This record gives sequence, C-alpha cells and structure tokens, in this order.
Amino acid sequence: MIKDFTLKLTTYDLAVNKIREGLSASPSQDYTLTVVEKNDKRTLSANRVYQSWIPAISDILALTIPEATCYIKRNFGLPILLAHEYMGPLIGHGLTANGYFQLSYEQQMVEMLKLPVTRLFDTPMHNRLRDELQRYFGAMGLNLEYKK
Repeated sequence: MIKDFTLKLTTYDLAVNKIREGLSASPSQDYTLTVVEKNDKRTLSANRVYQSWIPAISDILALTIPEATCYIKRNFGLPILLAHEYMGPLIGHGLTANGYFQLSYEQQMVEMLKLPVTRLFDTPMHNRLRDELQRYFGAMGLNLEYKK
C-alpha cells in the first residue's frame, strides 16, 4: 500500500530530510516525487496598503515609523508567523536557540529591526495581519481601510 504525503519545502536541506523521513517508513516501497513551484505571493497593492497604514499607526502609538514597524512585527506579525503550521516551528526553534524569548520587551523590539517577519508571509497570513490591525486600531478609533 502506497502512503501519500504532501510536503511544503523551502530549502534543499529541509527537502532532503523530509523526503528521507517519508521514505524511511517503507524503504522497499516505490514512490513518485513531484516537485511543483508554488507561487503564493501577495499583491503589490496589499503591500502598499499595509505600508500606507504605518504612519497613521505610528501617530496613534506616538512612535516613530521604524518603531511602529517593529511594534507591528513583534505584536502582530510574529504571533501570526509562530502560529503557522509550517513556519511556526521553524521560526520558533530559531528564536529559542538564539535566546529571543529571554530578551526584554525593549530588546525584542530592537531585534525586530533585523528579523524578517511580514516578508515571510503568504497571502492568507498577510490578510490576517491586516484584519487584526484593522480590529485592534479600529477599537482605538483609527480607521484602516483596504479592499479585499
């Protein structure tokens, strides 16, 4: 009996390890491996909308634009990334290994300058970010709009 499994792979090393793991369960079984490029990039307009909100968010938080960007990445983006079925364990392990979660809030905010967060988002993750920003800042009276 052939057991099908689906893998989402982003790096060569990860691919080799996942394939080896999948095949080791039944080494004498024949398998077919199909590799398909998946393009799940968000649109430029979605990026522009998100970026256009940052000055208004920085005003309401009384932060500079870079500080507001770090605030959004740490408080909204990182939880979305860590909750992701595939990316969450990878990112979480890396952050844990580097002591990120032991840092103070201020130190974590500084780390956000270096860490890619929203750049790693696919379309559903970016939609969730925008929805959460709308909800959170809407409760503060800031109307953030975009068309889905």
